[in-house]
Amino acid sequence: MPKFITVKKAEQEHQQAIRYLKNSLVQSSAVIGLVSLILGYGAVIYLILKGRSITELLTHSLVLLGAGLVLGLFQAAYKHYLYKSHPDYFADRMRRTEMRLSGQIKKMKKIGDPVSLEHAGRWAVPYLYFLGWAVIIFLLVIYIPKLNVLSAVFLLLAGFHNARFFYLKRLIK
Repeated sequence: MPKFITVKKAEQEHQQAIRYLKNSLVQSSAVIGLVSLILGYGAVIYLILKGRSITELLTHSLVLLGAGLVLGLFQAAYKHYLYKSHPDYFADRMRRTEMRLSGQIKKMKKIGDPVSLEHAGRWAVPYLYFLGWAVIIFLLVIYIPKLNVLSAVFLLLAGFHNARFFYLKRLIK
């Protein structure tokens, strides 16, 4: 009988982890990615109408979009690794989110501390996130004078969120 309970709990944790990925990461990435793509290329079209070189603008926009895609794929791959090796982390986050939204703050204190992540290479994760932010800032400094602020920022965001959306969408099916 204990094995049945353990299997059932693992299945529930996987379902809660999938719900968390779907609600918190996939759906928000889809909306932000679509809006960012429209705003980014809308700003590029505005620059084309102002008389800027089409090939130069499209080259710069594709570089920014591609850089965002690469960064988004790395971040989504890390989330995928966490889902495969630590589904309890996402399940705990989903439970806490549901309790917070339903106003059960007192019950949150009873369930204890949040699940912590311990895996090989955990020490490098903050440095990799810092490196990602440094790449984003570097690209913005380089490409804002070549394009404009709106197109540079939104094209990076579009690439990042669309990569996350399409990568993580495979997990929830």
